[in-house]
Amino acid sequence: MLTCAEIQGQTEVSPYEGQQVTVSGKVTEFFGDVWYIQDDYGAWNGLLCVGPNVVIDPNPPWWNDPRQPEVGDVLELTGTIVEADGNTQLMDITDYVFIDFWNATAAGVGVTVAEMMDESLEGTRARLDPVTVMTAPDGSSVWTVSDATGTATIIGVDVDDPGNNEDADGPTPGDVYRLYGAVRQIGNDYVLDLGDIDTLSLVVGLEELETALSIYPNPASGLLNVTGIQGDHAWSLMDALGRPVMHGSGTG
Repeated sequence: MLTCAEIQGQTEVSPYEGQQVTVSGKVTEFFGDVWYIQDDYGAWNGLLCVGPNVVIDPNPPWWNDPRQPEVGDVLELTGTIVEADGNTQLMDITDYVFIDFWNATAAGVGVTVAEMMDESLEGTRARLDPVTVMTAPDGSSVWTVSDATGTATIIGVDVDDPGNNEDADGPTPGDVYRLYGAVRQIGNDYVLDLGDIDTLSLVVGLEELETALSIYPNPASGLLNVTGIQGDHAWSLMDALGRPVMHGSGTG
């Protein structure tokens, strides 16, 4: 049995490309027929799996119907390593063993957008914190975020959380989030397959403000004056790296 790091080979192309391998890991993110496993924390320790034929048997009273792999499942998988669009994948899974379920999910490696664009994180769970939404999700749930280091593409939307720490109307330009997901390579780019959103703060986009908006002095090192905001509003102050410093609300 191989580890995820051995399969990744710490290179752009897996040394096991085209070969059948067996690997064991915990599911960190799942998207139906596609899911990610990880057998250790951090770089090189994740793997993208594609397996529509992998179905977990019913296990009453926890679940009563067959299901596909979910976050927290531990699986032993045998399949073929394929390089697709720059991404190392386990495909054509011929055998699998369901070992355990409801295990805690890895916290995710905290990275900036620039740090996320790295081969070593392919297939691993990562955390972008904080980032600002630049474009809203399109019809395929593809959207973008940025921090001081660059812009990243996000795939998927998460607005449902029992802890009520989600943004009910979804990602909107100007919203500030902490994002968790799995890093996937697409050609020369790296994207985040979204698993979860935490709302850090919601800010009003400048395009929504009255044209009479005035901010002075600029730059400022102490007192900052803002005029021209109409109606009830929420505000967030961030430093040059996009990190929230303080936030609040007011009435214009």
